[in-house]
Amino acid sequence: MRSKQARTMERYMKAGAEMRLLKSLSARLITDTGSILLKTEQDKLMRAMDKVRQLCSVAEENMFKDYPDLSKDYIDVFYGDVANDPRNEVDKKIIEVAKEVSDGLFTRKGN
Repeated sequence: MRSKQARTMERYMKAGAEMRLLKSLSARLITDTGSILLKTEQDKLMRAMDKVRQLCSVAEENMFKDYPDLSKDYIDVFYGDVANDPRNEVDKKIIEVAKEVSDGLFTRKGN
């Protein structure tokens, strides 16, 4: 883990946006691959996503330890679907960052 000084809110928010994006995409992937993968293969995908959710929880715990005065709205840094309407200003910001991240996947050099 990086030093406390390196664990800025901006880093937490970007990582949270990326995790939320990954979880949203994974939910679609699990649905879409349900008819083309064997159950045992689908189970592997589900277990991988369980690991991502566990790491998301650890990251959230670290954020609240590093920034104990954050409001409960900051739960939205790591949780929520990026396709839903924002619940609060934190959620709105994370959705915006997730969109920037996803757009960036298509604008990187070499694509």
